Amino acid sequence: MSEREGARPRPVDVAYWLWLVAAALLVLFGLLALTASGDAVRTHLIEAGAEPDVASSLVTLLRGSGALGIAVGLGTGFLAGPVRAGDARFRRAEVALTGVYVMVQLLAVAVGVGQTQMLLCALLMAAAAVLVYLPSTRDWFVRA
Repeated sequence: MSEREGARPRPVDVAYWLWLVAAALLVLFGLLALTASGDAVRTHLIEAGAEPDVASSLVTLLRGSGALGIAVGLGTGFLAGPVRAGDARFRRAEVALTGVYVMVQLLAVAVGVGQTQMLLCALLMAAAAVLVYLPSTRDWFVRA
């Protein structure tokens, strides 16, 4: 382990692992949403009292949410490594991605179309974003 590795603040390591867990879960849940049987979901929604047109729209929304989850999960996983290494540009990009995704998920839950597991991932990402901006991590990202 190099001297530079040993100086890494603990919150940066915790944020890295939170982002990786969230990224893996987003990809998993996204793949589940994309590969779910549309007919089975549509039938279940219609049996629960939804109109057929609304049920079809919700299936499309489920697939779109899955695709978004995969894209955000892959982006989060890609950006987490350079953030852990101390690159301030990647930290800003990761926190921006996190912020946008958290807002999208909160809006989706507010209008009633959000998925609980995706919101959990967004909250893990938000906790990581807070950790990398703690005062104790400032020097890690300012150094050359």
